[in-house]
Amino acid sequence: MTKSVLHQSCVIYANYFTHTKPHAVKYKDGLNFYLFRLQAEGTCRALVKGKYETIIPGDLLIYSPEEPYELDVHPRRAPDADTVQPVGDFFLIGKGEWLDSWWRNKDLPTRTNIGFDDTVITLWKHIIREKQKVMQNQEEIMDYLLRTLCLTLEQVIQIKQRTKGADTAYKLKLFIENHASEPINLEQISASVGLSVSRCSFLFKAAFGQSLFAYCIDVRLKLSQQQVLYSNLALEQIAENTGFQNYPHFCRAFRDRFGHPPGEYRRKFGFRFNHD
Repeated sequence: MTKSVLHQSCVIYANYFTHTKPHAVKYKDGLNFYLFRLQAEGTCRALVKGKYETIIPGDLLIYSPEEPYELDVHPRRAPDADTVQPVGDFFLIGKGEWLDSWWRNKDLPTRTNIGFDDTVITLWKHIIREKQKVMQNQEEIMDYLLRTLCLTLEQVIQIKQRTKGADTAYKLKLFIENHASEPINLEQISASVGLSVSRCSFLFKAAFGQSLFAYCIDVRLKLSQQQVLYSNLALEQIAENTGFQNYPHFCRAFRDRFGHPPGEYRRKFGFRFNHD
């Protein structure tokens, strides 16, 4: 049985554009449809969450109804040539109850660089070809194709986010290792990758199974262990050198990790220095 039209999604327009002349679009008061745009060649500028950003090949843009949309395309001339470098993009406009439900249950970003996924490109081209036909049951075919495209885009975005999340987690890990001896805090660690503390905490825990703070303490304790064992520095100096601004806290953390307070640990296991 054919689905009720109310439960369908509808492709209003789909095409591939090649721009060789300046082109601008402005929906300052917001769209009344869903807009999907995949940058294929060249660059342009688009409004993303209230700020203009440079859109590069592989960038996917998704805008929902009532969201402001502005696009500014200025094709450039090729170096040492009179030809214009075209700006190309896949473009799709859609609406419908299914799209409303799909978008409402997701937290997808406006912009994601998904590259040129073969499945996405094939589906998009298929939708463009089907939209150009006049045939029976076209609405139902387009409904299924649009649903498939949306679900595929969702999957590709999630994969990209996980990969990006892992890269960000390793950057955080490296920052901690390089600055553990300094009195850094979670705000400074998170600022190193330009994300919020809560987002960084989530990505780091997902990648390494422990919190940012716990890993920072781990690194500091490993540094302090080496200095306790293989230097004759005063313990208070070691605490300061390894980012512990509170000496009693250093002693407690060291004892909890290594089973002995730092002074006792040095006497039991430390390297014996010869003094003149």
